[in-house]
Amino acid sequence: MEKLPEGWEKRRLGDVSSVIMGQSPSSSLINKEGKGLPFLQGNAEFTSKYPNPTSWIEKPLKTSGKGSILVSVRAPIGDLNFANSQCCIGRGLASIEANGFIVDNIFLWYSIHYFINELIKIGQGSTFDAIGRNELRNLCISLPPLPEQHKIADILETADKAIEKTDVIIEKYRRIKQGLMQDLLTKGIDENGQIRNEDTHKFKDSPLGRIPEEWEVAKLGNQIYLNPDRLTCSKNVLINYIDIESVVDNKIQVIKSLKIEDAPSRAQRIVKCNDIIVSTVRPNLKAFAFISPKYDNYVCSTGFAVLRAKKDTHPLFLFYLVLYDMIFLKQVLPLIVGSNYPAINCSVLLNLHIPLPPLPEQHRIASILSQIDEVIEKEERYKEKLERIKQGLMQDLLTGKVRVNHLIKET
Repeated sequence: MEKLPEGWEKRRLGDVSSVIMGQSPSSSLINKEGKGLPFLQGNAEFTSKYPNPTSWIEKPLKTSGKGSILVSVRAPIGDLNFANSQCCIGRGLASIEANGFIVDNIFLWYSIHYFINELIKIGQGSTFDAIGRNELRNLCISLPPLPEQHKIADILETADKAIEKTDVIIEKYRRIKQGLMQDLLTKGIDENGQIRNEDTHKFKDSPLGRIPEEWEVAKLGNQIYLNPDRLTCSKNVLINYIDIESVVDNKIQVIKSLKIEDAPSRAQRIVKCNDIIVSTVRPNLKAFAFISPKYDNYVCSTGFAVLRAKKDTHPLFLFYLVLYDMIFLKQVLPLIVGSNYPAINCSVLLNLHIPLPPLPEQHRIASILSQIDEVIEKEERYKEKLERIKQGLMQDLLTGKVRVNHLIKET
């Protein structure tokens, strides 16, 4: 057992807080009209900190008080939120209310976050991932004196506030990007840097609606090469494989390095820098990505269509068209076939219509949107850095490896 600093002790969660397990009421008692207490069945209504209820109940069975810590006790185990009001909890949740004379509530929140992995391991040993009241009550945390708890909680809250502030900035720029995509991909921007409108510029009717007079409507198949390169190599060759799970938030984030003989039979399509990959399986989930130089000559699954822009089409402009639902998905969704395995055939993409500004304007549009993306990516990297700092602080402060008691004024 790891040695604790002087004045610290290991305590069971049940010794320093009250633990209430949820109980699910009859569905006939639940309403959507806001009558009674908010009802939370599990973590489906959780956000980053406070739940966002969608159901209510007038005759609750088990309740959690305002400020209590809500813990998901069924798969996925360990998600946490604070109750921002009294609420009724279903069997997917437990409520933990700190004994304020022994443990600070905010400190307890971070401690549960840090030590919850022990419970997750226990829960994963069952047929259905879950933990019960005894496992939760027996969770051990390291407990410093109350003044030191307050200081640790303050430091970790400061880190969280910095992360939340960065989240707000990221969300702000994402909204800006969405607004710009709507304007730039339907109205465009003239040579003077002005977004067009029908009061100051000439527009015309088209199959895609009203578009600037300077634009054309083209078939996608006339502007791209579809799946241009196929994998052909001998055994014992290592390939970098991109599958559908590799793409998260329109970025390639997970790469599998495989020997060609161990790769799935779907690993067939080579991607080059500036290609666009579009998921043809469940395209509504938008596993779409732009191939940066980092992923040049990688191999992707046949679950993607590879689009390579021809010389009169700017590849990044084309990527933003693919991302814009009202142009791309609006045409793709009616073409999906299959209920258990919804997908489209690659070839149907060739007949989609896209708006096509002159090439210099495509460059201007791509440049503006890519600058916004660069800001978003910068803030996302900063957020990741803050999260690493916070994780390090939790590891140091919640185990007593680094002490903060010297910062506490003597009373």
